[in-house]
Amino acid sequence: MGMEASSAAPHFEGMDVAVLSRIVIPFMMVEREEIGGIRGLSREFCQVPFPPGARVVQAEKTEGAWIVWYVERVEAI
Repeated sequence: MGMEASSAAPHFEGMDVAVLSRIVIPFMMVEREEIGGIRGLSREFCQVPFPPGARVVQAEKTEGAWIVWYVERVEAI
C-alpha cells in the first residue's frame, strides 16, 4: 500500500453530503453602521456571495479580516 492510498481524502460519490466552507472578508469590504446613536453600539455588514441555501456556522474577527465558516447543502445534515 503506497503513501497515496493512506493520505487520500474519503470519496463520497453519489452520497448527499454537507460541505463546510469558509470565506475570508477583508475589513476594507466591511461597512460599519452606528445603531440608535448609542455610543459603542454598531453593526458591521457587507454583501457576501454565499451559495443558495448556505448557513453560517461561525464568524471569527482576526486582525485584518472576518473569517466566516458556512455549510453548503444543509439538507444533507
